[in-house]
Amino acid sequence: MFMPIASPVNGESRIRDYTMPSYDPGDGHRLYYEDRGAGRPLVLLHGWACHAGYFAPQAEALAARFRVVVPDLRGHRHSHRAGDAPTLATLADDLRGLIAAAGLASPVLVGWSMGAMVAFEYARRFGTDDLGGLVVVDMTARVVNDAEWRLGLLGGYRASQAERAPAIIRRDWPRWVEAFLPTVLAAGGPGNPALLDWIAGEMQGCDPDTMAALWRDLTAADYRRDVGRIALPALILRGERSQLYGPDTAAWLAGAIAGAEIAVVADAGHAPHLEQPAAFNRALVAFVERIDPAPPAEIASGR
Repeated sequence: MFMPIASPVNGESRIRDYTMPSYDPGDGHRLYYEDRGAGRPLVLLHGWACHAGYFAPQAEALAARFRVVVPDLRGHRHSHRAGDAPTLATLADDLRGLIAAAGLASPVLVGWSMGAMVAFEYARRFGTDDLGGLVVVDMTARVVNDAEWRLGLLGGYRASQAERAPAIIRRDWPRWVEAFLPTVLAAGGPGNPALLDWIAGEMQGCDPDTMAALWRDLTAADYRRDVGRIALPALILRGERSQLYGPDTAAWLAGAIAGAEIAVVADAGHAPHLEQPAAFNRALVAFVERIDPAPPAEIASGR
């Protein structure tokens, strides 16, 4: 299957001349992923209403040093089927199936936004003995806020709002996307119209019913107790000017996960891997090479 992919960097379309592998996690649902390079496996887990193409700057650059595996999570792009209503537990099961099907030894999970929650759920369900490391990209252990928890979505997003959200998503998905887009990139920056246009077009292609079901599940999730049991080298990687999660959230996660490090990507918001791919990739490579020392990889511009 050939994939027309719009570049998240410059908005131009191109055709990738390879076929996406797929696997059956055990329920007859074919799930697709990209697989490039060799070496320590990195599994890049995208966010809600996104897909593998959001990691194009990493898949293209890091395959010279690592084996880079990027799935379309169930319910998203090539892995979507009519009637999909995945939960984080389903996605964690799928991830376990991917690790087995692709033969990934001690992979480092790189979870962006919801992708980090998939990693948290995986650790809760299956432990971390078969993993090599964890990178959390601009995410929290609990999305909603209450009187005791202020480290969810900035702006005080509460359970009452989360309960109303699925109906809004189903009723008017284009308006939801339009409202969400301004929060993705760095606060107070010059913006990147081409990148925002690309994200808007990709999100609009998602199925509202599937996204509503998944939003309900991820906003109900609470991993505050679970992250403290993660026994892995970990990096908390955030955009300096994120509009969704603040520095206190990153500090809390780094304190909860024993030995975790924090890295900050300057001039980036919630999507540092797209906004500042060169800086993001350098931080990721530096972390993985501390786990798995090897001759330094030359990371060129944009890598």
